[in-house]
Amino acid sequence: MTGTGGASSTVLVVGAGPVGLTAACELARQGARVRLVDALPEPTAQSRAVVVHARTQEHLAAMGVLDELAARAVEITAVEVRSGAAGTLRLRASTAGIDSRYPRALDTPQPVTEAVLAGLAARLGVAVERGVELTDLAQDEDGVDVTLASAAGTEHARVGWVVGADGGHSRVRAAVGERIEGVFHGEHFLFADVAAATTLAPDTIRLFAGADGVSGAFPMPDGRTRFLVQVPAPGSRPPGARSPGAGSAGAAVEPTLDEVQRLVDDRMGEHWRLSDPRWLVGFEIHHGQVARYRHGRVLLAGDAAHVHSPAGGQGMNTGMQDAVNLAWKLALVSTGRAGDALLDSYHAERHPVGAAVVRQTTRLTHAVATQGPRAHLRDVGLLLLGHLPAVGEAVAANMAEVRLRYRRSLVVGGGDGVRGACPGDHAPDPAGLFDAAGGPARVGDLLRRPGHLLLTTCLSRTAHERLRGVLGGLGTVVPVRPAAAPTHDGSADGPVLVDPGGVVATRYGIGHDGAALIRPDGYLGYLSARTDPVAVARHLAEREHVLVTARV
Repeated sequence: MTGTGGASSTVLVVGAGPVGLTAACELARQGARVRLVDALPEPTAQSRAVVVHARTQEHLAAMGVLDELAARAVEITAVEVRSGAAGTLRLRASTAGIDSRYPRALDTPQPVTEAVLAGLAARLGVAVERGVELTDLAQDEDGVDVTLASAAGTEHARVGWVVGADGGHSRVRAAVGERIEGVFHGEHFLFADVAAATTLAPDTIRLFAGADGVSGAFPMPDGRTRFLVQVPAPGSRPPGARSPGAGSAGAAVEPTLDEVQRLVDDRMGEHWRLSDPRWLVGFEIHHGQVARYRHGRVLLAGDAAHVHSPAGGQGMNTGMQDAVNLAWKLALVSTGRAGDALLDSYHAERHPVGAAVVRQTTRLTHAVATQGPRAHLRDVGLLLLGHLPAVGEAVAANMAEVRLRYRRSLVVGGGDGVRGACPGDHAPDPAGLFDAAGGPARVGDLLRRPGHLLLTTCLSRTAHERLRGVLGGLGTVVPVRPAAAPTHDGSADGPVLVDPGGVVATRYGIGHDGAALIRPDGYLGYLSARTDPVAVARHLAEREHVLVTARV
């Protein structure tokens, strides 16, 4: 465990998959006291979610583990959509135009992602307690009483907050009386993690549209590929597929490698020769979402809050971004630095994102499975759209979730005189910046520091000191200067960005006397063309419900 305070300030994270691990790591990194439990006695060995998109990579970079993950992944630079028996290319979406420092996707088995995050958790002092299942909870105004079952017996504990990241069959969700609302007849998929000999380049995710549904091939390291194939409902689909429930796999007979080979050949062309299966399984996927992400002191994230088709590879990414959004807020609240009204913004910001992903993936799977004359119209439409570069860029950007923004959030503000970014946008991370010693620097690298970042293009030392008084332990003030100061290297007061080209003034739209407050999740909380410590303090107190005590 990390942080300070007693049991009533502890955040219990239930579920040690990618979402729960992200939540626990970010909570600990931001100063919260964390306990992490998982019902499984060992980490999953199943490949499960394999795609890590650009926006998630930005968060992992801020956490300091992206390079470790990338070294164990395949880099993806394009997504193709094909259709028809011949697999005619209809649309190719390159990731090159994605507005991110990481214009790519990374494909790697989920156990690798979990191992990287578990390693970070251990370095932060958070151990995964395995074989521990939450069986009940009851909350009041001051905390949550939880019942945990393990081989050692039953434990009754009191914690301050509970984060339910325990998947599609969430016990936390059930304990607060919440349920997934949406489409319940489900869609059925076969997943296969196999060695796949092929002459196709491993830098492309390939999706195939057909009358039987969507199929996909996701390259992975070591010559392996993750295939997904949509199949008919029980009673008319190939043997071995099963329907254990929303977004989860239970114990049942597995499909055979020969069956998967036949389906791959029929749906995607004879481009792969399959062998050495590590995971062959059938899933039933529902499309839906809970009505509320927050229930008092209990908060839901990932598959516990939303489930949908895996075709776009967005489930894990959306869940991990839920966790990052929630963690910095819950860290402030659980350590007494902010009022709990800040947590209402978690639902307000992330519920619409989850709803949009559910809608988009539902439309995708339904459109792909269109038959008859409509299938011809779909193919013609895709072919026409595929010749428009902007369409491919939009497809790639939407899948990578780099266009997400929270402009309507009640906890972002400012924007006076700004001609560029808007409060609620993701903070730009332009190249062309340097540190005080003349080395290359990026805003994204500064996010490795816990807390907020406050960039100011104002050159007044007095204003800098007043801003530091406002932020206190909430974060770091970063002066942005047109040139390095000859007698000051920034080491005494913290980091400095040297910006000879004025890219911060331009990209952020704050000019040469402005301020930009970047939240710990990388989004802009406050912008102004004028650096005013009083206005920053007011924003923190009124918008983010932070308990500002410094005099400015």
